[in-house]
This record gives sequence, structure tokens and C-alpha cells, in this order.
Amino acid sequence: MATDVVVAISNQNGYEMYDVFNHCKYRGGSLNVTKYGMWTGSGNLSVYLTASKLIRRGDLHGLRLKIAGVIQYRPKNMRLVDYMKDINTRSLESMHKFVYAMILHIGDLFNFSVHAGEIYYWDRNSIHGRMFELLKENYIDMASNPRVMVSERLEFASLIGAAWPVRPCFMLLSTPTKKIKLDLFLKPFTTGTWDTYALFMIISMIIVALILKRENVKSEEGFGAIVLTIGAYLFPKSLVGRIAVVQILLFSWMMYNYYSCSIVSARLSEPFDKIEDSVAVLADTHMRIAAEAVPYLNYLLKKWNWESDYFRKKRWDPLPQSKRYLPIEEGIKQVGQGILAYHTDPNTAYPYIEKMFDSSQICQLTEIHLFKESVMGMYSSHNAQFLEIARVGLIKMQSSGLRSRQVKYWSSKKPQCQQDALSTRSITIYETAPAFILLTFGIIISSGICLAENIYFHRFTRCRTITPEREHSSLSKQSSDQLTDSAHELR
Repeated sequence: MATDVVVAISNQNGYEMYDVFNHCKYRGGSLNVTKYGMWTGSGNLSVYLTASKLIRRGDLHGLRLKIAGVIQYRPKNMRLVDYMKDINTRSLESMHKFVYAMILHIGDLFNFSVHAGEIYYWDRNSIHGRMFELLKENYIDMASNPRVMVSERLEFASLIGAAWPVRPCFMLLSTPTKKIKLDLFLKPFTTGTWDTYALFMIISMIIVALILKRENVKSEEGFGAIVLTIGAYLFPKSLVGRIAVVQILLFSWMMYNYYSCSIVSARLSEPFDKIEDSVAVLADTHMRIAAEAVPYLNYLLKKWNWESDYFRKKRWDPLPQSKRYLPIEEGIKQVGQGILAYHTDPNTAYPYIEKMFDSSQICQLTEIHLFKESVMGMYSSHNAQFLEIARVGLIKMQSSGLRSRQVKYWSSKKPQCQQDALSTRSITIYETAPAFILLTFGIIISSGICLAENIYFHRFTRCRTITPEREHSSLSKQSSDQLTDSAHELR
């Protein structure tokens, strides 16, 4: 395809030159001979083929190219070609189907057909996989699986270009927090609001005290009204006093409604306490882990960054081989039970999540990415003759928007969290703990005051009881002494 061979044949006037090429001999291509130009004996050169090489040789005349990739979920009763075009199973190996569609579009541009194959077995401990070995041996012309674009793989294959956006991640459910939020009852109001409210309470107490004084109410009858500012013992007779009491009552009622509504609103709008989006943080948790068996996982764990390397050494390598991988359906089921962090491609998992999870579980779903969203590349065989036309075809599809359309077509829609599901979430003991703590604190204080009052009451009552008895005994003694003296005088 890229070779320049010009054959010159002599004639009476000079030499006739022919462009000779074969697109691919081992794929059944035929020899193409096109007149290139003419060179005369007088030194005049005439070139007939002025178009670029790609345009001149862009028609592959129905040449049959081989592609292959790792296929895991194809039903036994479905042909591979039908499976690669099946929209009903697009969540299964969506990236493979996307690349297959892209290669078919390139085939339409350059007039070649595709023979698709599948790789049944691949070593789960291999970093690059069997597919790159086939590309290096030129057994296949293009890979139908996109892979991470790294320089290490250029020894095995040639990179066509970026194609499929990918963000593999661990999926798990965020459990309710077990931290007691002591500031729950102070959070609805700001510091300025609390200060203003306290100032108004002091002013209200002063107003109630003035009303009590004006109404000539005894202190023991009106002390509770001054403290509570609700006029429990107060029945003002004057118009001014009644207006003041009603004003204080309305203000207290409004503040109570503002406060209670703020607490409810804060709880409804409060997001779930989700784990940080970092595999290093996940490695430090006690959550069970497993993964879908995908060819690129080992490379991401071993070669990507320090976080993935830390996760691999702490959690993945110590895990027995039999417990590392789970089928996609079983893995998502255990994620819904809240006992597993499962690694998979979101495009594969989203349809299962939408079918198996309820609204509350969808809102609790957390994704921890091995890396932020990146783009996987398409690869061709090492130094392949079809590399140039594949790159040109991919650029044309990117500029025309066809690639973006195919990405949307083969991607799965993420299930959306319904906000009304948060309103039905049960309140845990950790959320109500501040109320119980406040109630317990109030009970302790009131019990202490009650105990002090009882001690004081009993002591005061005993003193008042003993004093009259002593006075009575002294009076009796004085009376008896006077009677004795009177008797002596009479005698």
C-alpha cells in the first residue's frame, strides 16, 4: 500500500513508466498496474498520476481484512457477526462492538470487507494479552478491542488513534455514616441568628417582668412566666400586656417552625456520606473486592499510577485467584447487598443496576475510578500496510461526528438518582443520637435540680418542725415552773 515501485519500459520514443503495487498479497490482493508517466529521449518527463497516493490506491477492491478480539458473552446460538451488531446486548462488550462498527465504516470508505474472529482464551495474569501477540505476528490486521494507549505496546502493534472513552471503576453502595453529628441542632441557624434570638429572649423576659409588676402578680406566681416567656401563669388585664404576650407567642411559634423546617430540609438535601474517589482509600477499607474478568485490568493495576500499585499490593495480590473474579450479574447482585466493591466497565454494569437496584440503592451507588476518564486506542498489526488508510478513516469519522454518534449509540445510560427516594430514607440511630444526648443531658440536669430541691425542702421542713417543738417545750416548762411557784406561795 505504501510502497513506491515504478517500472520503466522502453519504446521508440523513450520510456513508459508504470506504477505497480499490490494492496496485500497474503490477503488475496491482486497486482495493480497503472500508467505513471512518460520520459522521452530529449529529457522531457510527463507525469500522469498527480493525485496523492492514498487517493490513487484508496480502493481496495473488496479485499478481505482480518480482525479479532476477546469475546466473552456471545450466546452460543448467535453468529459472531450478528452479535457484534445486536443493540439488545450493547451493554455486553460495548467497546468491542463500537470498534467493529468503526472498522465497517472505514471499510465503506476504502472498499474492503471484514472477516471477524474471536479469542476464546486469554491469560488473566498477562499484561498485554493474546491479541497483541496476534498483531505482532500479523495474523490479524486490526484489533476489534480498544486498549490503553501506552508506548510499551508499540513493540507489538501500531496505534491507529484514540477511539473509545473509558472510565473503569469499582462500584459499591455507600452505607449510612456512623458518625454522630453533634452540631445537628445548631446547624439550622447561623451564629448571628442564635445571638439575635438570645437577645430577643432576654428582652422578652424583661417585658414579661414589667407586665408582672404592672399587674401586681406575686413573684412566686410569675417566676416561671419570666423564664419561659410564654406567660404560663400570666393573664394580663391591660391591653398593652395582652398585645405583648401575643407578640411574644407569635415570635416563638415562628422561630419554632423555622427551626424544625430547617432541620427537615437540611436532612433531605444532605447527600450520602460517600467514600472518596480513590483506590488508595478503598484499599484501606474492609470492603470485599472482586472484578469482572477483562483483559485490561492487570495492566491498569500494575502499570498505571502509585494508587493502583498501592491497591494491588495491599488488596489484590493477597486475594486468592478463585475469589478475584465474578460474573457481572453476580457481582452487581452483591454490590446491591452492600457487601462488595466490584470492578467493571460502567457501560456493562448500568443496565444490570437499572434492573436490579431500587431508587434508594441507585442514590447510594458510588464509583471509585482506577483513573479519570480517558480514551482507549485502536491498534493495527505491527507496521501494517493498512495503517495509513485506517488513520485517515478515523480522522474523517471524528471530523464528521460519526465517531461521537457511535459512542452514544453503544454507551449505556447511567441510572439517575430520584430525589424523592431520599425523603423515604429511614433515620438511623446516629442521626437521632444528638437528640437523645440532649434529652439525657436535660434529664441529668433536671434530676440534679430535683434532688437539690428535695434535700433543701426536707432540711427546711425539719428545721421548721423542730423549732416549734422546742418553743412549746420551753413554754410548758415555764408554765409548770410558774404553777409550782404559785403553789408554794399559797402554802
